[in-house]
Amino acid sequence: MKKGLLFIVLGLITQAVNAQNAQDIIDKLKKELQANPDAKKTASIYSDLTWYYSKISIDSALYYGGKAVVESKKLNDSALVAQVYSDIGAVYFIKGDFVHSKLNYLTAYKIRKLRNDLKGVAKINNNLANIYEKTHQYKQAMASFLEALEYFEGIKDEKNTSIIKGNIGLIHLKLKNYPKALKYINEVVLYQEQNNFTEELCVSCLNLGNVYLHMQDTINALRFYDKSVKACTAVGNKKGISSGFNNIASIKSEQKKSKDALALYEKSKQVREELNSDLDKANFDLNLALELITNKKYIAAKKLLVSTKSFYEQTHHNEKLQKNYKSLITVYSYLNKPDSVDFYLDKLAVLDEQLLVSKAEKQTAELETKYQTEKKERLIQKSKAEIATRELEIKKKETQFLILGLISLALLVIIYLVYRQQKLKNKQQEQEFELKSAIAKIETQNKLQEQRLDISRDLHDNIGSQLTFIISSVDNIKYAFDIQNAKLDSKLSGISDFAKSTIIELRDTIWAMNKSEITFEDLQARIHNFIEKAQEAKEDIQFNFDVDATLKNIKFTSVEGMNLYRTIQEAINNSIKYANPKKISISITPKDSVISITIADDGIGFDMEQVEFGNGIHNMRKRIADNGGLFEIISAKETGTKISIQLKNQ
Repeated sequence: MKKGLLFIVLGLITQAVNAQNAQDIIDKLKKELQANPDAKKTASIYSDLTWYYSKISIDSALYYGGKAVVESKKLNDSALVAQVYSDIGAVYFIKGDFVHSKLNYLTAYKIRKLRNDLKGVAKINNNLANIYEKTHQYKQAMASFLEALEYFEGIKDEKNTSIIKGNIGLIHLKLKNYPKALKYINEVVLYQEQNNFTEELCVSCLNLGNVYLHMQDTINALRFYDKSVKACTAVGNKKGISSGFNNIASIKSEQKKSKDALALYEKSKQVREELNSDLDKANFDLNLALELITNKKYIAAKKLLVSTKSFYEQTHHNEKLQKNYKSLITVYSYLNKPDSVDFYLDKLAVLDEQLLVSKAEKQTAELETKYQTEKKERLIQKSKAEIATRELEIKKKETQFLILGLISLALLVIIYLVYRQQKLKNKQQEQEFELKSAIAKIETQNKLQEQRLDISRDLHDNIGSQLTFIISSVDNIKYAFDIQNAKLDSKLSGISDFAKSTIIELRDTIWAMNKSEITFEDLQARIHNFIEKAQEAKEDIQFNFDVDATLKNIKFTSVEGMNLYRTIQEAINNSIKYANPKKISISITPKDSVISITIADDGIGFDMEQVEFGNGIHNMRKRIADNGGLFEIISAKETGTKISIQLKNQ
């Protein structure tokens, strides 16, 4: 049978019983057990008995829990083992043994985590959060509740979502944020009423009654306590019934209706004794002792307080222990036993100090007030002069702490403002320095650009015009004189061609110098011009030149751009001169984090082991190395030649 989430309120846990009486289900399970079912069914029945007995008898629940562990481990059924440990964790929680409860839940958590049982893990998170809430670890409790809530909201599980929201409401109740607690728990009650979840209403109505009680609205508190008792009675939840009677009795006691209160406490006691929960028994005995003190039955009250004191000390329920010590001080005062009064006053002082250290900052002021009240109670038997003196000292210390705190706060504010001002000043200075550096860099670049333009103009106007004059003069000599010497005619033609190619290279250099940056698009246009002139000389060669569109705007410095241009130009020239190709392809593409440039031909190729590279290849390799790239040449006879260039893609 499926179990619901652990749901807690002032020592109360509820299980999903589908509105059936727990004892009826237990009787049915025992009949099934008598029929000698198989091993798996037997283990499952023991597990269910553990769960349902937790409502009416803790000892029986732990007995069947032990049997369920043994049987489920024999089956090696990890899902069932995890469920059994979770059930036992719930039983120990009801018993008030949070240490063993946590150990069993963590064991179940590890198994469900290994099984990747996300829903099971979310339920365990909710149960662990309840333990954290009980042990005043509210931050951890809220974190675990929210983790579980995220899962159940994600799978649109409204029922479990409502349960966890109710638990979050309890955290707000403990933190005294009553409006938020009321909002969360009231929403849960409405949802459960709409869906007739009687078992869940047993708990939620009790929670809502507690919120109203803390808000001093006793009318609504009694109304929801009454609803809780009726719902718990309908499903046979003895723990819920007992808690409801106990809380109603507390209100009757505050209203000075001692007779009604004692009658309700007696009803609560009868139900709790059947359940056999150590924590609930101790809480009940403490409340009953307080009522006995109100009725001046100090001997009976002392007996109950002494028995509950040992339990609270062993289980470290410090808040209950604090109330216990106070009550013992009152009892021994009326019984005229000053030594016992002093003994418990000292113990109370030590306990108060521990609570002050462990409590959150939000609760410090309230605990300080309680501490002052306890100090006054401690000094009842002493002179008024001593009381006045000690109160004065306390107030003086408070004033000193307040003044010291204000001074510290003021110093922190001043230090922060000075630090912030200095930080802004440093940032402003950094920005000014960066601006000046940027301006200086721009001015330097402008000057360099002006110098490049001057040099390019000089090259064009002087060297360019001189080379043009040489070409013109050589042509005039050839046409002016009838040169019969073929060798001389060839020499003059060579001079003219060399001067023309020099002018082309000069123009390329001037083009590069006039640009501060060169893109692949610029290179493509320049190389196209070169290819067009090459085709004029070699019409039978087919040229292909492709640049990937994503690379066209990649930028290089003028030197880097010129290196690339010269390398590609040299590669094409070498192919035309030596390879006798029909096709030359230039391809520029991105590949991972590099730019790949390939110049390939389908010419005659050569044997790389028999060829010694000249200055042209060495110069190409050096130009690419200067650009931070890799240069590789691959060739074989009759298969053509390929030059591969790899550049980092910046």
